This record gives sequence, structure tokens and C-alpha cells, in this order.
Amino acid sequence: MSQQNNVNNSNISDNREKNVNSYVTMTEQTMERTLDAIKENMIKSIDEYVKIQPRFLQSVSDFQLDSIQSAKDAINKTIVHQKNFIREFVNVSQAQPNETYQQLFQKSNENIDTFVRAFTAGNNYNFDTIDNTRENMKLYNKAIDAFNEYSTNTFNAWISFTKSFSIRR
Repeated sequence: MSQQNNVNNSNISDNREKNVNSYVTMTEQTMERTLDAIKENMIKSIDEYVKIQPRFLQSVSDFQLDSIQSAKDAINKTIVHQKNFIREFVNVSQAQPNETYQQLFQKSNENIDTFVRAFTAGNNYNFDTIDNTRENMKLYNKAIDAFNEYSTNTFNAWISFTKSFSIRR
């Protein structure tokens, strides 16, 4: 009878081990499928962004060009209005000395030059910021790669360590 109990216990132990192994295998497969699905969805999301990115850039460019054209139109309309206004009040303009207008033109030119310098400096700052951000993204990717390599090595070390105990049994 004792031998029968040993056989039964052995069968129960084998069945439990098979159940555990099949559970582990199923869990590994489930995790792999889950991680593959996550990877595919993330890549799909990025691919979708890549598809709309040129349209986004075109929209920004179109907006900038429309803004520039609006500014030019506003300048032209304002100057036309000012010219009409001056024509109506010619007598007032004739009473002002020519030096006043020369100073006005000079200051206007100085202000425009200052604006252009500031605008150029702002654009250079934006270009530098974009370039630096791209470089930072490259460094970030390298850091992620290094972290993944470190994590993999650490995991493999722990697996080797735990396997060393299970082999000794």
C-alpha cells in the first residue's frame, strides 16, 4: 500500500509540475504576446504621426505665410489711409519744417532695423533650440539603450543566480 501511495504521490507531483510548467509557459506566451501588441501599437501610433507630420508642417508654414501676408496687407492699407489723411490736411503738413520729417524717417528706419535684428535673433534662438532638442533626443535614445542593456544584463544575472539554486536540488 505504501508503494501505491508513493506512485500516487509521484503522479500527483508530476501533474502539479506539468500544471506549473504549462502555466509558466502560458504566462510567458501571454506576456510575449502582450508586449508584442504594445510594441506594435506604439510603432503604429508613431507611423500614423509620421503620416500627418508633413501636413502639420505645411499647416504651420501656410499659417506663417498667411500671417506675413496679413501684416503686409495691414501695412499697405495703413499707409494708403495715412496718405489720404495727409492729402486732406496738406496745409498742416506744409507748416511743419522739413527737418521734422527727416527725423521721423530716420527714427522709423532705426526702429525697423532694430525690429529686423530682434526678429533675426529670435529666429536664430528658435533654430538653435530645435537643433539642441534634436541632439538631446539622440542622447535620450542612447540613455534608453544603455538602460535597456543594463536591465537585460541585470535580469540575466539574476536568472543565472536563481538557476544555480534550482540545478543543485
